[in-house]
Amino acid sequence: MKSGPNPRRVAVRTLREVEQRQGFSNRILSEQLERYPELARRDRGLITLLVYGVLRHRARLDKLIDSFADRPNKIKGELRMILRVAAFELVELERPLGIAAAEAGKLARRIDPQGRLKGMMTAILHMIDRDWPIMDVAMSDGEVVDALSLRWSLPRWLATRWVEALGAERAVARARALSVAPTVDLRVDLHRGGAAELREALLAEQPKLEFVALPEAAGDQPQCLRVRGGGDLFYGPSFEAGLFSIQSLGSQQAVRVLDPQPGERVLDACAGMGTKTVQIAEHMQGRGELVAVDSSGERLAVLEGQRERASLGGELSVEIVEAELGAALEAEAATHLREASFDAVLLDAPCTGLGNLARHPELRWTANEADIRDRASLQAALLRQCAGWVRPGGRLVYAVCSLEPEEGEAIVAGFCDSEAGRDFTRELTQAWTPEDHESDGFWLARLVKQQVDAGI
Repeated sequence: MKSGPNPRRVAVRTLREVEQRQGFSNRILSEQLERYPELARRDRGLITLLVYGVLRHRARLDKLIDSFADRPNKIKGELRMILRVAAFELVELERPLGIAAAEAGKLARRIDPQGRLKGMMTAILHMIDRDWPIMDVAMSDGEVVDALSLRWSLPRWLATRWVEALGAERAVARARALSVAPTVDLRVDLHRGGAAELREALLAEQPKLEFVALPEAAGDQPQCLRVRGGGDLFYGPSFEAGLFSIQSLGSQQAVRVLDPQPGERVLDACAGMGTKTVQIAEHMQGRGELVAVDSSGERLAVLEGQRERASLGGELSVEIVEAELGAALEAEAATHLREASFDAVLLDAPCTGLGNLARHPELRWTANEADIRDRASLQAALLRQCAGWVRPGGRLVYAVCSLEPEEGEAIVAGFCDSEAGRDFTRELTQAWTPEDHESDGFWLARLVKQQVDAGI
């Protein structure tokens, strides 16, 4: 019987592609896994763990490797990635040195068929295994920006920003929270059953599934179940029936704050693949008009595929529109996006995603400070445009998966101070942080448009 590919080799290949293409790790990982349908679930899990783990801890792993290498500048390309994977297994997964070194040796045969690198690799891994706890302490001591950059693997520019904005203690707390694998949160469709019923159904489908309490700071979240263990939640009767979706706690808040109601006309302005679109439909309980807009036909195709599972239909009219917002609309899109015609508008704006460094750890190495400024102009334009579609008395929620003030507070404050925002009142502002809520970082604000005074 032919064995499947070496999971560590697939992990190394995936990490190399992420590095070379500067792409999203989840997409490149999916591409790699799709190439090997014969991979066992356990191997798929190991590959995923190694890819995301190395990306989250890359600077720390490099510091360990370079500290014990005679010529660290010679360790590059595939060889460095092999050592990163092995070092991660030693320090985070607590694998025995013999296993980590042997597996690294197997991977190196492709670039070192004569085995000349074996002794050097084994020596480096031996010293990492022996001294990494001491090295972690050394990396954590001294200047806080150095600690954030090395021990917690933040890009130095972001570490500097956080220390200046948050102070040393909170900056470290945020970095620490983002260094671990993100939680798996389920959003329960409360209008088709409660969390208790879903819990029982999931345990019947996945007996090894565990439920984890939310942090006290999260408050009352009846729609959210946090889980770990079990199997693949994307398969099974409960998921296929649309009884829940997989969505992080912080991400769930924008629609909760928008509070769409049955019978309303609601716009999801940057719908993406439709996670929040479906959440809006759940709140509308199958009645009203829902318009979902995105610039990517590929993403909207995923949303279109969710219609049946999410029960998008019945008395709920759902229009899916491909359009580039932030500019003049083409005629077809303009027919759906009439001025002042929506009771509620959600703008989950394109952003740097810097609140998602645990879920998208490649952003540590692909994002730069200029991205924050570049996104801000588009975010401001989108907010102004979306404001024009809100009817008097209607609601507008602006949300970003970033906690950088230029993408959140500054955008909303600038809008409210402008001519375009003179008719809006900010009712609510929320920040969901990794350190307080054990969630991805999200920032949102709810704005309400003033009613027209009939007496004037």
